[in-house]
Amino acid sequence: MAKPVAFRSPQEVRHACRRNALKTVASRALSGYLCVNVVMIDEAFAAEFEGFCRANPKPCPLLAVMPAGRTDCPEFARGLDIRTDLGSYDVIREGVVVEQRRDVVSLYSGDMVTFLIGSSVSFDGLLVEKGYEPAFGPCIQLTGLDCEPAGRFRSKMAVTMRSFLPDRCDAVWEYTSHFPACHGAPLGRNNGRELGIPDLDATISGSPIEVPQDTDRLYWACGVTPSLAAQQARLPFVLSYTPGHALITDIPTESLYEG
Repeated sequence: MAKPVAFRSPQEVRHACRRNALKTVASRALSGYLCVNVVMIDEAFAAEFEGFCRANPKPCPLLAVMPAGRTDCPEFARGLDIRTDLGSYDVIREGVVVEQRRDVVSLYSGDMVTFLIGSSVSFDGLLVEKGYEPAFGPCIQLTGLDCEPAGRFRSKMAVTMRSFLPDRCDAVWEYTSHFPACHGAPLGRNNGRELGIPDLDATISGSPIEVPQDTDRLYWACGVTPSLAAQQARLPFVLSYTPGHALITDIPTESLYEG
C-alpha cells in the first residue's frame, strides 16, 4: 500500500487539488493552517451577500472579498487560482446543487465576486496536538435558528458538531473561543434540542451518525450557512465549495489567536 503523501506546505496541497491528485480533504492533508469556505456569486448580488455575512459574524466570519474577476489572493494563499485549488466545488443553479466539479475554470466568469469565510476545521489539527482529539466529528447539522436576513439572503444556521470526553469540554471551549475568525467558542454543550436540530443523530444531509456514549456534544456555528443562504436566495448561478472541501491558506491558525 502506498504511503500517504507528506505535504510540506499549503501551496503543495493546493497544487495537488489543481492536479486532481489530492486523496483526502485539504484540512486533513496538512493541519495547523487557516482553511476557508468559498462562495462565488455574481457582482450584482455581492453587496447584499456581504451584508448577510457582516450581519451574522458567528456563522459567517468573513475574512476577505475578492473583487469581480479576481482569481488570486496573495494575502491568503501564494499562487492561488480560486477556480482550481479546492478539492471540490458545488455548482448551484436556481438554488439547487446540480453537480460537483474538481475545477470551475469553464464556469467562472469575470463578473463573479469571491467570498472567503473562516472554517472551524482550521483548529482541528491543533486540538489533536493539544490532546483534545474529538471522540466523534466533525459533522454538519442544521438548526432551527434564524440568521439575521439581509436583502434576499436569509437562512437557518448550520452547526458543526464534535463530541468529546466530558473532562475535555471546558478546555476545548476555552481554547477555541480565541479564534473568532474560525467561528470562536461553541454555541452550546449537549443543547441540540434547544438549537432546534430536528434529528440529533443525523447529518444535515440525513445520513445517520453514531456518537460514542458518555461523550458530550459541542456545537460550533458553521460556514456552510452562507452557502445555504445563497441557495435559498435562488440566484441564477452560484459556485461554492463542497462542504468539507475548504480551501487551505498559507496562514498558520495559531497566528489568529486573540486574547
